[in-house]
Amino acid sequence: MSGGADAARGTGGATGSAAAPLPGSPLSSGTAVPVTGEVANTHPGGPAPGGDPILGGAPAPNLSTPSEVFGGFRLRAVGGGPLRGAWIFRSCELARISGEEAAFLVNDLNIGAVYDIRNQWEVAAHPEPYLMGAKTVALEPSTERRRKDAQSRLVAGVIGEYGKPEERMRLNYRRYVREYPLIGAALRSLASERRAALVHCVNGKDRTGVLCAVLLRASGAHADDVMADYLATNAANAERIAQEAARLGAGMTDGEREILLSFLEARPSYLQAFFDEVDALYGSFERYVRDGLRLTDAQRGSLAALLAR
Repeated sequence: MSGGADAARGTGGATGSAAAPLPGSPLSSGTAVPVTGEVANTHPGGPAPGGDPILGGAPAPNLSTPSEVFGGFRLRAVGGGPLRGAWIFRSCELARISGEEAAFLVNDLNIGAVYDIRNQWEVAAHPEPYLMGAKTVALEPSTERRRKDAQSRLVAGVIGEYGKPEERMRLNYRRYVREYPLIGAALRSLASERRAALVHCVNGKDRTGVLCAVLLRASGAHADDVMADYLATNAANAERIAQEAARLGAGMTDGEREILLSFLEARPSYLQAFFDEVDALYGSFERYVRDGLRLTDAQRGSLAALLAR
């Protein structure tokens, strides 16, 4: 696939320049949409099903069925279940999406917005084409000012500097509470637009995992279901995890491989560290939703309706 121009982004979200279209596919040049307020209803698939706009009367998310996974970018519905009939999706980055895959996302799943939460260097390294009929909402951490270079440190003889397995990742997840106002921006936009949408970072595991976990919990999902949806990434990304472990683990000791796997997998302690930090900074998850994410009861009801089947 041919690459596109680098996305030019600023603090908290910005517009991006267009990538080259794929011949014969619903991919075209376009404009990335910054989230500075709420996004207009433009998706051709129509609005989400109704429900009481106040959370207490909204349909509860149905998380009882296994996830259907599509494409090399491991697309799945937030909350699990079949793809058709879902409104909110998550995936890895779309840099290698084919024309046929793009057609399925736009025409069959009616995805009208792609929330890209990668940073500017990740976008430059793997630019994505824009899907014709969908907008790209470009968001990134408000405090990230340096290029990530983790891959060069996940090697034998160096990886031990990260400390014990899971130690660094728990610290990273705690940082997300302070450094990712994009979570609130994305959720407010999803609630306002009420159209089918896709959220992704690079591997669809950590940043995407946290955003989707907050979405589910704020929408009334049970804590066990929130954790199960987060950990389902390991099954969805199993092939990629195995490939990365084999590639990066060459020459490592057993202890170093344990540290490596702690970076490649989703672990319960990571998401718990995020929610523990929420409690430490805000006093409760409810106060985080109200004061940190700035979500109203009506917006939470809209999000719950998007997750209902």
